[in-house]
Amino acid sequence: MFKKYKIVHISQTPLVAAPSKVALAQRLIGHDAIAIALNDYPNNGPLFGKFIEDYILENEFTKPLIDAAIAEADIIQIHNDIPPAWAERLLHANQTAKYFYQVHSPLREGPLYLPRQNDIGLPFLANFVVGQFQPRIHNEHIFVPNIIHDIPSAKLRKKGEKLRVIFSPTHLRPGRWNNKHVGELDTAIESLVNLGKIEAVIPKNPVSPKNLMAVRKTCHVTIDEIATGGFHQVSVEGLAAGNVTINRADYFCKAVFSTFSEGTPPPFVYSNGASIAETLEDLANDWEKTAAIQQNSMNYFKKYLTPKKMARIFDNAYERF
Repeated sequence: MFKKYKIVHISQTPLVAAPSKVALAQRLIGHDAIAIALNDYPNNGPLFGKFIEDYILENEFTKPLIDAAIAEADIIQIHNDIPPAWAERLLHANQTAKYFYQVHSPLREGPLYLPRQNDIGLPFLANFVVGQFQPRIHNEHIFVPNIIHDIPSAKLRKKGEKLRVIFSPTHLRPGRWNNKHVGELDTAIESLVNLGKIEAVIPKNPVSPKNLMAVRKTCHVTIDEIATGGFHQVSVEGLAAGNVTINRADYFCKAVFSTFSEGTPPPFVYSNGASIAETLEDLANDWEKTAAIQQNSMNYFKKYLTPKKMARIFDNAYERF
């Protein structure tokens, strides 16, 4: 019998909904969990309103709810950073909760992030990190997953059907680990579209996560990024959508992620700038290979990555302390 907790997640911004998805998964297995965002993304920016749906923002109406949740919490989890005034508020309201810290960002890359767990002033019992590329940077943290809530499904490619490929980076910022763009990919996609071998789906403007996932489920291939040796949440979304999921994830990143899946590595398709054209053309020419990898992607997600299973990973992390 699993113990039920009262859990509060707090982040300064929505962090593309990652903390609120954890809270939702925890509610699915019986915890009383909420996610508080101190602010939405700037209202003049492309991400405003896109990721805030499952958060509680504080105002006159919600403040009593937030105060009560903080005071009653068994676990308070801080994501990336909070202002000093909020740390003081938490300590004043609750000295008995277990405090945990989770980092989502690489160091010194946009949005600029520096380690904050030792400066926030809360008695953190442990530090967590998203178990993708981040552990090679934050290497003394406990691995925890990003969580995808969409019901897994696959539109398996059929004979005679053109390969449908989606590439939807949230930004094109340069960086060691946040980079999501290589010029060879543009060239490969343009050439294969012109040859009539693929259909490319590339949103020109930011799209809501729900709409983007709905479109992803009509595609056969998701391209995450082939620049860094890591991968991002979009690769997990690609598995849930039953897509051939292409990235440049190296052995280390896949090994870290395998800790969530009984040691079984994810069925990603490796590619880089030099090989992406060949990778896509090979898939374009073989509908049966495409469909088989799609099926394997969806099966992997169903077996290992469902929200309830991911929520138990957080339980296991909490219960070590």
